[in-house]
Amino acid sequence: MYSYNHTLREQNTPSDVRSILYHIARGVKYINFSLRAGNTGVASTENSSGEEQLALDVLSDKIMMEQLEQSELVSCCASEEQDGLVRFPAPRGKYTVAYDPLDGSSLVDANLTIGSIFGIWEGCELVGKKGRELVASAYAIYGPRVELIVALKGKGVFIFEMNDVGEFMLTQKELELKDTSKYFAPGNLRATAINPKYLTLVEKYIAEKRTLRYSGGMVPDLHHILKKGEGIFTYPGCETHPNGKLRLAFECAPFAMIFEEAGGIALDAHGTNILDLEIKEQHERTTIFIGSPADVKNAVEALK
Repeated sequence: MYSYNHTLREQNTPSDVRSILYHIARGVKYINFSLRAGNTGVASTENSSGEEQLALDVLSDKIMMEQLEQSELVSCCASEEQDGLVRFPAPRGKYTVAYDPLDGSSLVDANLTIGSIFGIWEGCELVGKKGRELVASAYAIYGPRVELIVALKGKGVFIFEMNDVGEFMLTQKELELKDTSKYFAPGNLRATAINPKYLTLVEKYIAEKRTLRYSGGMVPDLHHILKKGEGIFTYPGCETHPNGKLRLAFECAPFAMIFEEAGGIALDAHGTNILDLEIKEQHERTTIFIGSPADVKNAVEALK
């Protein structure tokens, strides 16, 4: 098995991007240590969206912010846990990193799998960017095994597993999603109460005897699809979040890049590719349908 750094060098990853990814890997390792320590209490604070934060949310955000600053290659970063863009003092590199330090943190106290998500753009701005401009994306999954998944633009997706001494080793590459699937992960099921087309779509999956795989966390559900090489994750809008609940910059765009590099696709409810959506506001939300290409296109068409 090749090491994390060896694999990135072998793919001719630019040295500054490789270094940022190295610091992200370090942050993932430290977040994992904090998770194992088990502080699942409430932090008595709210994030930028008014959601109650756990102590682990705050700590994970601090860990990753420090790692990105220490890289000295990131000029700006944006966290789902904070309001605005953080600009590090000059001189700095030319990259902006948007990240969700602990996606699915509400599942921590139930001891379910959660993760972290990262997107790397050139420049020191986030608003005005599109997912198509990402130079690299990554996510970490904290389960029985800790894995770090990296997508390099035009070079595919690579899965690394953390060994017992904290090093990430390559375990899988050249991932390819099937066009259709037997797996479905229906997010925001409460929307079936007001959207009969969504109810019909879910009932269709059940009638086709597809296999339900839904944990309530975006990272574990999409990781399952990627590892199995097939599946569809759906998240339409509802009364409280008509444009969807998941964030474009912090969750949907990075995952859209990863899935496209693996032969999948991600569309919003209008059929627009998630990678072609312009970020108009840092915490902008979007609907998302992602996974096996034919299944995703058919689902969006069924809901139009």
